[in-house]
Amino acid sequence: MIQWPDENEQKRIFAGVFGDAKPDHYYFMMVVLSCTVATYGLLSNSTAVVIGAMLIAPLMGPILGGAMAIATNSNELLKLSAKTEALGSVTAVVLATLLTLVLPSAELTPEVLARTSPTILDLVIALASGAAGTYAICMKPQGATLPGVAISTALMPPLCVVGIGLAKQEFGVVSGALLLFLANMVAINVAAIALFQLAGFSKDSCGENDDNTCVKPQYRMIYPVVLLVLISVPLAFIMYKTYTQASTERIIKSSLAESLDVIAPQSTLMSVDYKDTDNQIQVGAAFRTTKIIVPENIRQMENLLELRLGKPVSVNADVVLVQKVNNKANIDTFRDLLPKVTEKEVVEIIKASTPEDVIETVIREKTALLPGTRLDDFSLEYRNSTGTYIVTVKLSGPTVIDDKFLKTIQNILEDRLKRRVEVKTQAAPPVNPATSAVDKKPGQ
Repeated sequence: MIQWPDENEQKRIFAGVFGDAKPDHYYFMMVVLSCTVATYGLLSNSTAVVIGAMLIAPLMGPILGGAMAIATNSNELLKLSAKTEALGSVTAVVLATLLTLVLPSAELTPEVLARTSPTILDLVIALASGAAGTYAICMKPQGATLPGVAISTALMPPLCVVGIGLAKQEFGVVSGALLLFLANMVAINVAAIALFQLAGFSKDSCGENDDNTCVKPQYRMIYPVVLLVLISVPLAFIMYKTYTQASTERIIKSSLAESLDVIAPQSTLMSVDYKDTDNQIQVGAAFRTTKIIVPENIRQMENLLELRLGKPVSVNADVVLVQKVNNKANIDTFRDLLPKVTEKEVVEIIKASTPEDVIETVIREKTALLPGTRLDDFSLEYRNSTGTYIVTVKLSGPTVIDDKFLKTIQNILEDRLKRRVEVKTQAAPPVNPATSAVDKKPGQ
C-alpha cells in the first residue's frame, strides 16, 4: 500500500506549492535567465545548453499550483497560479523575440525545428512527467525528482521557439511551438490534479467550505480533461501527417534504390526529397553512378513509384558520374561522353600541319589582339645542335611589342610544336621626322 501524506504533511506541501506559485522577484529573474540560456542554446543548436535552461526554468511551479488549486478548490491559489504562469510565459516570449532580433543572422536550427511538430507522444510524455512530479512532491517534497521532470516536459524551450518564430516571422514555427507548450501545460495539469486528489488533498475541502461556489470532487476534472481532449485532436492530426510523410519517403527511397539496382547495379542513391501536391508527387533525387542515366530510365523509376504510391509521379534527378577502378577492372563512364578518336587519326592531323602553318596561325591570332599591328613576314631557322626553332617575326604597327608578348607566343609554339622555340622580333619603332637627318649621318 502507498502511504499518502497525512493532514499535517498535506498542509506543508500545500504551503510549499503556494510559495512556488507566487510571481516574486526570484521567479522573474529565473525566467529571464533560463529564457536567455534556452534561446541562445536553441539558436546555437546546442542540446546541452537547452537542457541546462530546462533545469533552471521556474515554469513548473505555477502549473502544479494550478493543479493543487483545482484539487483543493482554492480559488485564491488558482488565480495566483494563472497570473504567474501567464506573466512568466509572456515575459519569456517577448525576451526570446528581442534576443533573436539582436542576432539578425541567426537561422532556424534543428533544435528549433524539433519543437514545431508536436504529436500525441509529447502529450503522453507530459502526462507521465506531470504524474511523476506530483508523486515526488507528495512522497518526498524535498527530493531531487523535479529537475528531471522539468527536463522531460521542456516548458521553456517551446516558449523560446515561439519568440524566435515571431522574430523571424515564421508563423508556422510559432503555432507549432505554442501548441507544444499548451499540450505540455494541460497534460501536466491533468496528471497533477489526478494525483493530488488520489493523495487525499481534496478530501475535506467541500465539507469545510459552505460557499455555494464549491465544486464537488467529481466535477473538478471536467474542464482540464476537456482541454486535454481538445488539444489531442491537432496533435493526433500532426502525428498522422508525420507518419504518412515518413512512410511516403521510405517508399520513395526503397523504390529508387530498387530501380537503380536494375538500371545501374553499381550506383548509389545520395539524397531524396519530395513535394506532394494534389495531382502529383514531385520527387527530386541525386544519384552517384557509373552509367549514364537516360530519360527512359527515369520513366522506369516513375512507373514503379506510381504503382506503389497510387499517384502520378515526376522524378527529376541530378546524376553524378564516377569512375570505379581497382587492380583488376576499370569502369569509366566518361569515355562514353568523349568523341571516338583513334590514335591513327590524331597522328594524321599532326602530320597535316607544318611548323610554318602552326607558327603563322599562332602569330596572327595573337597580333589580332593588338590594335593596328599586323604580321608582315617571319623567318624560321632550326638549330639541330640544340633542337631549337628560331622564329624571327617582322611586325608593323604603332604598338610596342614587349617581352611578355613574345614569351606568350613562345610558350604557345612550344606546346604546339613540341620543340624548344626562341622568338625574336624586327618591329621598327615609328620614325620621328625631326631626328631623321641625324639618323642619316655617316658613320652611324
